[in-house]
Amino acid sequence: MNSFWNGKRRYIALLLFLAGVFVALEVPPVIPFIQLPGENLPAGYNIPFTDMRITNTLVAAVIVWLLLLLFLVYIARRRPSDGSEVPPGGFYNMFEALFEGLMGFIGGIAGGPHFRLIFNMFMTIFLIVLLSNWMSLVPGIDTVGFIHAHTKEKFDPETQEYKVITTDGFEIYQGFLGISYVNGQCNWISPADEAAADDRAMAAALAARAAAEQDALVEAAYARYQAEHDDHGDEAPGETADDAHADDDHATEPVETDEAAAAYDEVLAARSAEKQARRDRGCYTGVAVSSWEDGYEPAEKDAKKAPIPLHPDPSSDDAKRVPWVVLPLVRVASTDLNMTLTLALIAVVMVQVVGVRALGISYFTKFFNFSTLFKSPLGGIDVAVGLLELIGDFAKVLSFSFRLLGAMFAGAILLFVMSFLVPILPWPFFILEFFVGAIQALVFALLTAIFMQLATISHHHDDEHDHAEAH
Repeated sequence: MNSFWNGKRRYIALLLFLAGVFVALEVPPVIPFIQLPGENLPAGYNIPFTDMRITNTLVAAVIVWLLLLLFLVYIARRRPSDGSEVPPGGFYNMFEALFEGLMGFIGGIAGGPHFRLIFNMFMTIFLIVLLSNWMSLVPGIDTVGFIHAHTKEKFDPETQEYKVITTDGFEIYQGFLGISYVNGQCNWISPADEAAADDRAMAAALAARAAAEQDALVEAAYARYQAEHDDHGDEAPGETADDAHADDDHATEPVETDEAAAAYDEVLAARSAEKQARRDRGCYTGVAVSSWEDGYEPAEKDAKKAPIPLHPDPSSDDAKRVPWVVLPLVRVASTDLNMTLTLALIAVVMVQVVGVRALGISYFTKFFNFSTLFKSPLGGIDVAVGLLELIGDFAKVLSFSFRLLGAMFAGAILLFVMSFLVPILPWPFFILEFFVGAIQALVFALLTAIFMQLATISHHHDDEHDHAEAH
């Protein structure tokens, strides 16, 4: 069985690569709607026994915890029961080597009586952040979910009414088994924007016709001037200049010429070709018939003034009149500030816990050191340093949370954009994100371990020694 898979893996990889190329060519990629907070799932998806809506980042966090639980069960079942048993190969050996390497690495930093607590905290945070970060590499994450009409209600103080405001989005189409798909080839264009584009095309056509007519008038006037100049010596004795220019009263009247009609038609034809190109791509929004196109019906003009639906049925005709975006079912948890802030708070709280366990109540003297305030000239400096330490611990919460959030949110946007720009070969950026996710997980967990180790070290004796030297 192993020899079979060893010989066929290259063909499976080649088949998957060709399938990716085919999908990239046939299904245009779509940049999802990007926002910083996690999106609420549709109505009905609430946390059990509460009115709180489930977010797609919470779904990702739950998946991470379930994966960790399954991973622990797998490791517990594969672990040898004693030293005489031969350890299994494959993934277990790789994880055991990684585990022992990290244990030795942390042991060199935080060895001592609190090593077990520090290492357990390090490994827990490392695995949680690592799985959360790597989830962005899984197909379907951030791309499969609910089709969402991208509209919102806005209160108009002038009319004292709520109006439906549309934003950017795409058109949708019904695919296999009635599943709706976002059409990446059709950016949604509102009826108002389409009407404005038609008006601009009409204004440009009229301007082109007027310019052509003006050019025709100038050429005609120049031709008459040339004829008059050439025939000036042949004028009859009784003819005057006024008689020669008696017919110039019509020189400023516009004259319809073939060039003017062609310029007018050319502009409108370009606009019609633009709209036809959208029709050819299967786009239906923004292709309403204009007044200067054949087949215009007043009823269609009135229909465009109908109220925009807030929650249209994707399979109805009203779906053509609003923009659509994908509301992902699962979004990477580490791109949500709630998740990174929670991990940061847990890490900083555990720093204080291990400090109290190691030093007792005297641990807090590093924040509130008033013992030398009236004993030494440097007592005021000790108080100020303690307050800076307290501020520094609060700053750790911000640095932990925003460092991870910024790196992973920027990485997710990078994958979106590069998959849109280079849909066939985005692999280098996925490899980059693979290593960035691992590095960010290691940095987060390693800083937690370092701060926990520093919290177990007492500087009280050193402070007394420094004060004695000062005296």
